[in-house]
Amino acid sequence: MKNLKIPNTKVLAIIGVLLLVVGIGIFVKTRSKDAVVAEAPKLKKTKITEPLNVIDVSDRPYVVISPNSDGKNITIAVNSVKKDASAVDYELEYQAGSLLQGVFGSINLGQLPASTKQLLGSCSAGGACTYHEDVKGGHLTTRFNGKENYALKSEWKYAENKKGDDALSSTDAKFQITSKELKSVKLAVVFNTPGYPEKIDGIINSDPYSLQTIPEVSGKATLTMRAKEEGDLVILGWNGTKWTEFTGKVDGKSITAEVDLMELYVVVSK
Repeated sequence: MKNLKIPNTKVLAIIGVLLLVVGIGIFVKTRSKDAVVAEAPKLKKTKITEPLNVIDVSDRPYVVISPNSDGKNITIAVNSVKKDASAVDYELEYQAGSLLQGVFGSINLGQLPASTKQLLGSCSAGGACTYHEDVKGGHLTTRFNGKENYALKSEWKYAENKKGDDALSSTDAKFQITSKELKSVKLAVVFNTPGYPEKIDGIINSDPYSLQTIPEVSGKATLTMRAKEEGDLVILGWNGTKWTEFTGKVDGKSITAEVDLMELYVVVSK
């Protein structure tokens, strides 16, 4: 049998086709990597270096942390500011089980109220998400950017009411509220919010505490709050539009009063 000889032109054509196929493969692979990077840009963390909680509470913004009904997100909202600011950088730190987790971001304050939804977990570039379990809360650190930058740090507590308890409290235990209406609450956040929304008559004598629940509830509750100083103490509650004053039994720096379930409370010395 005679040996068949492949013409040089055919050999070159075959080599050319192989090189073209390899080149297309490399191009497609490179484009795919670029697409993944484009879908998941990395955020640049802004380091908060300003002194914390220096400005007076009367000048601080009213910030609220709320649970979401899905149990996987929270909402950070800036409802009002007293010192002009164009944006706020935030660092959210929280305990999930035995691990300390943290996320960061920024909110534009061009129009108030302004808010952002923050996942209690993490997602990969491909879209697969892992949700943190047994979230207990932690700290929210914020830097408000304007003519005069200032930074604030406050505690927040996350509660999953799986047993239908009728009581909630803050991390520092200086805010303790009990109501039969709270038995129906599934998720709640008690937050030592840095400020309050409207002018208050009297001397602020405690941290303001916001109470956000899923579902929202209304009715009566027994609230005990601890003031910073002894005095003629009353509790003020904010329902979103106005303050209501609640008198009660004063014992040293503590006051216990029957209150309406509202979104914000603070102790005032008259």
